[in-house]
Amino acid sequence: MSQETDGRESTAVPFDPVRRAIANRVTASYAIPTFTATAAADVEDLFALRTQLNQSLSRTGQKLSVNDFVVRAVALALRRHPQVNASYSAERRGETLLHGRVHIGLAIAAPAGLMVPVLRDTDRSSLAQISSQTRDLVDRAGKRQLEMADMADGTFTISNLGMHGVEHFTALVIPPQGAILAVGAATQHLRLTEDGVVARRRMRYTITADHRIIDGALAAQFLATVTHLLENPAELTAEGHA
Repeated sequence: MSQETDGRESTAVPFDPVRRAIANRVTASYAIPTFTATAAADVEDLFALRTQLNQSLSRTGQKLSVNDFVVRAVALALRRHPQVNASYSAERRGETLLHGRVHIGLAIAAPAGLMVPVLRDTDRSSLAQISSQTRDLVDRAGKRQLEMADMADGTFTISNLGMHGVEHFTALVIPPQGAILAVGAATQHLRLTEDGVVARRRMRYTITADHRIIDGALAAQFLATVTHLLENPAELTAEGHA
C-alpha cells in the first residue's frame, strides 16, 4: 500500500544497525523454549540499609540505587547456583555451558535503542563498585559511546522497570544466555507482625529461563536465594564473592 492510499498517515522509519541487531536478537529469543517463575521479597530492611549507606557516602557524592542491591544479590545467587549461570550450546546440541565467571548484563533504554552492557565479575564486586560501573555504562549508553566489547560475554541479564512504576513483567531471554530476571517496583503491602498490621514494601521479580538447561526446581532455588539475600541485605555488603 502506498503512502498516498494509507489512511493511517504512516511514516516509514528504516532500522539503523542497532535496531536491526535488536530485532534479530528478539526474533532469535522466540526460538528458545522458556518458562517463567515469579517470587517476591520484603525489601523494607533493604531500603533502610540503603538510606543508611547513602548517608555515609554523601561526602563522596556516590549514591547506591535499589538496582545495585538487586545486581549484587543476583550475582551472589548465580555463584551459589552455577547451573543458572549457563548457556545452551548451539554448536553441539545436548550440552550445557557452565560459565566460570559471573558477567551480568543490564538492559538499558538508550537513544540508540535497547542496549545490554555487561558488568564483569559481578560476584566479586562490592555494592560501591557495582554502582560506579553501572553509572558509567548508563552514561556512555546515553551518549552512544558504548562499544561492542562493553556488551560482550554476558552470562545473565537483569531488566529493571521498577523506576518506571511497573510492578510486574516478563522479559525475553537474550541468547545465548540461559535466563533473564525482570524486576518490578517495590510497592506497599500490609503485613501482620507481633506489633500488629504494618505497611511493608515488597518487590516482585520474574525469571524467564531456557527450559533446555534450567528446570523449574532449579529456578525456584535460585529465586529463593535471591529473596533471602534481598531480605537480609547486610549479606550484600560483604566484600568478595560468597
